[in-house]
Amino acid sequence: MRSTRSTITDAILILTLSAAGPVALAARAQEHQHGAMHPEGGAHRHPAAAQLKNPVAANDTSVAAGKQIYDKQCAGCHGDTAKGDGAMGEELNPKPANLVDADWKHGSSDGEIFVVIRDGIKNTGMKPYARKMTTHQMWDVVNYLRSIGPH
Repeated sequence: MRSTRSTITDAILILTLSAAGPVALAARAQEHQHGAMHPEGGAHRHPAAAQLKNPVAANDTSVAAGKQIYDKQCAGCHGDTAKGDGAMGEELNPKPANLVDADWKHGSSDGEIFVVIRDGIKNTGMKPYARKMTTHQMWDVVNYLRSIGPH
């Protein structure tokens, strides 16, 4: 007979997995694992991440909040105009991405941008921000980047 604690633990796990949804779980399992999908130095896509839908409306409030967060968390490396020319990024190799051009190495869908912000990119200066920003704040940054670039 199973203990009450074991049953509760299993129930919590099931509820957590159900709430995360299959797309989010697939994105977590696949994101930024280097291999066949990630040619060395080349652009690549993250199909599971690309399926993530932005739950935050891209309105003036979200874009303004995203800009404030970007200015505090991202501009040091990516620059004030998001061209990858921030002072802290000068010493990084590879250099920070230009976030306003049409060439995004890790995909340009809202979900792919979100996953890069959340999880960072291995072997680069792009560190994960999941512990520094809420999920909503990361989506606000996505909305801000959309407002200043061609994506």
